Amino acid sequence: MTPFKSGLLFLLVILVSVGVSLLLTLVMLWGGFFELPLTANVIFSELLVFIPTLLFACFSRADVMEVFRLRKVKIRTLLLTVIFVICLLPLTAALNSLTTLFSSNAGMEIGAEMMDEPHSLLEMLLVFALFGPLCEELAFRGVIYAGLRRSGRILAAIVIQGLMFGCMHLNINQMAYGAAIGIAFGLLAEATGSIWPSFLGHAMINGSSVIMAYQMSDELSAGGMDIPRETLLIIIVVYAILAIFFTALAILMLVVIARCEEGGEDRLKYMLHYRDLQVVGSDGGIYAVKRPHAVTVPTVIALVIAFVVMCIPIFVKI
Repeated sequence: MTPFKSGLLFLLVILVSVGVSLLLTLVMLWGGFFELPLTANVIFSELLVFIPTLLFACFSRADVMEVFRLRKVKIRTLLLTVIFVICLLPLTAALNSLTTLFSSNAGMEIGAEMMDEPHSLLEMLLVFALFGPLCEELAFRGVIYAGLRRSGRILAAIVIQGLMFGCMHLNINQMAYGAAIGIAFGLLAEATGSIWPSFLGHAMINGSSVIMAYQMSDELSAGGMDIPRETLLIIIVVYAILAIFFTALAILMLVVIARCEEGGEDRLKYMLHYRDLQVVGSDGGIYAVKRPHAVTVPTVIALVIAFVVMCIPIFVKI
């Protein structure tokens, strides 16, 4: 994988997701086609991400353990990851609340769908907290990040894959906190050299959302929770204040996690350093070879398409 191939993969995921959504919408409008059940819809959506990822990984002929970042980690690392993720919650809550000022709350809409259909809590957890996170982590913190990382610009690669992850959801609400989570999980993957801690964190966040939806089943079944704008602004300020403290604590936890894994501290230390590749020439001399850029044309095109799709509901609402 290379940065260009990572961008191409992301572009394919966006085009397929948008195209399939438009096709299903047209079919329902013209032919009265029934909607897929929520669990089938989620599985289908995740496969639209995972199948292209798997194909790209196979055609790149890279080592599976390396490109998917399936390195084993210590139990202590996973336990510390739990604390790391808990520290991120105020930040994600602040961004979630902030975007609901001008966008619908996607999490509550999905929660309402859960209550409308007769699904067990176990079924929802398997789909939302295990299958979904596994597919997305293999794609974004695995294959896509592995390609972007070859640019040698590690921090840029982490930020870009985080933006890709946020934009993949194709709505402003999930994009905002999704990008923040994506960047945090990218840092976690770099610190540990593995996707398993980020998979655990992803499963925790999705799983807690599912459990919360079941606890709020009465409110969601009644049409959601309408929070007055003034109250929402107060909530945003409170979460923002908490986020400053707990995000700083999460950064400290990231350093502790890096120290648990071999080479983790060095990977974080050199994250801001860019180095050209060095090769030995036929004359025995050592020459620097410039690495490819982390941002490529396919990446830019995909991000623009995703941004336009996300903005359409806002302008239609206005």
